[in-house]
Amino acid sequence: MIPSDVRPQYVGGADPRHFYPKHYLDEDCPLLGRAWLSCADLYGKGYSEAPRTTYDWSLFVTQLALLLQYVGWYEAHIVGFSMGGGIAVAFTAALPHLVSGKLILIASAGLLEFQRGRKQKYSTHTPAHKEFRDLQANYLPGYKRVMQSCYQDGPVRGLETAFDQIATLAVGTARRRVQVLIMHGTEDESVPVGEADKIQGRIPQAEVIKVEGASHDLVLKEEHWQFIAENMVRFLG
Repeated sequence: MIPSDVRPQYVGGADPRHFYPKHYLDEDCPLLGRAWLSCADLYGKGYSEAPRTTYDWSLFVTQLALLLQYVGWYEAHIVGFSMGGGIAVAFTAALPHLVSGKLILIASAGLLEFQRGRKQKYSTHTPAHKEFRDLQANYLPGYKRVMQSCYQDGPVRGLETAFDQIATLAVGTARRRVQVLIMHGTEDESVPVGEADKIQGRIPQAEVIKVEGASHDLVLKEEHWQFIAENMVRFLG
């Protein structure tokens, strides 16, 4: 049974088809007023429950599909950041009829490779946000367990088949070929910038923007987040 305690937040805009499952929005963001945004915690994050289960791509794809049904959106453009990039790709590949036509991947995981037989710890937090990471680990029930499962079981790795599907996938009611934008910081220490090249190798039509000097927290940094948002507006326009 899927837990019911998932708490979305909504921001009004011009077009209710645009859906952004991302955690960071600023009141000055250029997207506001141009789209309907839905910002939802993933299971095990924020205020959402952390069921004792395997945290693979299928769990998060199901969560997003149920969220779209709940808010009454028949299809939407999808944006994924970090682990959310893998989720966004898996969602698009599994349920293309729910995707309006455009997919944005920011510092996207999904194809990371790890050494077998070595215990891995999953963390996409940069040293600058260690205090925030520790706060979550200490006070969010199940957070450590959830993140370890995300790292071991997906969706940060093992999604090669889903990425390959995106290259030729037709989506939405119009059955148009999906358009893809990839943005990645050149100094990303959590998901190396080479992952953007790997993704483009599997999705040749994707547009790639490498943000010079940006680390994994490029959506938070004052010098980078507005550049990211402006390119999202351009791409979705």
